[in-house]
Amino acid sequence: MDPARRAEIVERVARLQTAIVCDVYDERGWEPRALRPDLRRVTAMHAPIVGFAATIVGRQERFDGPDRAKLAAADALPADSVAVWSGTDAGHYCLFGDLIAATMQGRGCRGAIVDGGIRDVAAIDATGFPVQARHVTPLQGLGRWRVTDVGIPVTLPSAYGRPVTIQPGDLVFGDADGVVVVERERIDEVVERAEAILEAEAEARALSEEGMTAAEMLEKFGHV
Repeated sequence: MDPARRAEIVERVARLQTAIVCDVYDERGWEPRALRPDLRRVTAMHAPIVGFAATIVGRQERFDGPDRAKLAAADALPADSVAVWSGTDAGHYCLFGDLIAATMQGRGCRGAIVDGGIRDVAAIDATGFPVQARHVTPLQGLGRWRVTDVGIPVTLPSAYGRPVTIQPGDLVFGDADGVVVVERERIDEVVERAEAILEAEAEARALSEEGMTAAEMLEKFGHV
């Protein structure tokens, strides 16, 4: 997908809601791809996370010296990406802190989903870089957890049903309600339908303020 098209999708999705994206999946009879809610927002609480998955994978391992693979992964992130850090067996220490977050943000990365921990949350929050993480910890991962691969499918626990497998290039969307993932081949269909639902809900909200009942809204719009 060319950069202009990626930027357009990011801009459109940022105006949507994860709840509506899940509604589209339910409407189509697909299993919603929402991530488990213990993956919580820890920085930039009100900023949406919208972009295309760039996966970073690691494992627990004792080692000396820097994790050059981690630095390379952060440096290589493309614009309009969301970094998906798969901690696999990560313990209760951070996978990155404010310096790596600043590097990601400087590359045009739109946020991070971390199946593990982060630290330096006050410094990261001050930059407006949004992160959803499993936990926050002061303990660094250097010497304990290292990056082993990038750009491969990763699987994270879901809010419902089977775990969610995230392919590089899938759309990742996080807001105050949680995180959903849209497969690359469904992006156009899901975004167009979600935009239509958002418009209908705005109309329903206006009619409700004018006195329309919930039953009448159900009759007119098909759901409340």
